[in-house]
Amino acid sequence: MVDITSLKRMPFFNCLDDEILDKLSKIATLKKYVSSDVLFYEKENQNEIFYLAEGAIKFYKVDRFDSEIFLYKIISNSMIFDISKLCEEHIMSCYANAEFLEDSKVLIFNNIKFRELMHANHDFMKIVLKESFKMIQQLQCIINRDVVFDGTAKVAHMLANDLRNFNELRKHEIAYMLHIQPETLSRILRKLTRNRIIDIEKNCVKILDIDELREIYE
Repeated sequence: MVDITSLKRMPFFNCLDDEILDKLSKIATLKKYVSSDVLFYEKENQNEIFYLAEGAIKFYKVDRFDSEIFLYKIISNSMIFDISKLCEEHIMSCYANAEFLEDSKVLIFNNIKFRELMHANHDFMKIVLKESFKMIQQLQCIINRDVVFDGTAKVAHMLANDLRNFNELRKHEIAYMLHIQPETLSRILRKLTRNRIIDIEKNCVKILDIDELREIYE
């Protein structure tokens, strides 16, 4: 059980009334994880819905050569669920591996009881659906990144939409996330700098022409 006051401090829950919060608090537990812990593995059967209260998690798959294929990451105050869990009565297999990137705290809800509360309260359902749309957009970005975009478009998209994260990460981490080689990343950054689309000072990227940057991937 989780204290209602704790739920009210979390953006996802703070607009719900006390009655729903009380019911949610009774079906939730708060668990701490450390960096490199695994929340779940691909194809594992899970009957819980997770909410990342603090920290960061990466989602990835493993190919037949045992190489990691990065999908995406999420940070604090985000739901972690398979949308199909909200529609089906049976337990769903996980679609990817989920590993913590830093020390984190996770709210764990009973899937069946969470779903019952959602169907009984339209305001709560709207919030859950809104969060699920964010997940769909994230999956669309993955399709664009891995199927449609070339290397330059991948880098331009991340610079235009996630500059802060780009500047905080190491170059090999960015290359891993974008599924390109570190040497390719360096070459693309030099090209964007020569074209005066970006500038780099002390390993920090500054965008000089956002319109030109977006034109690369749109």
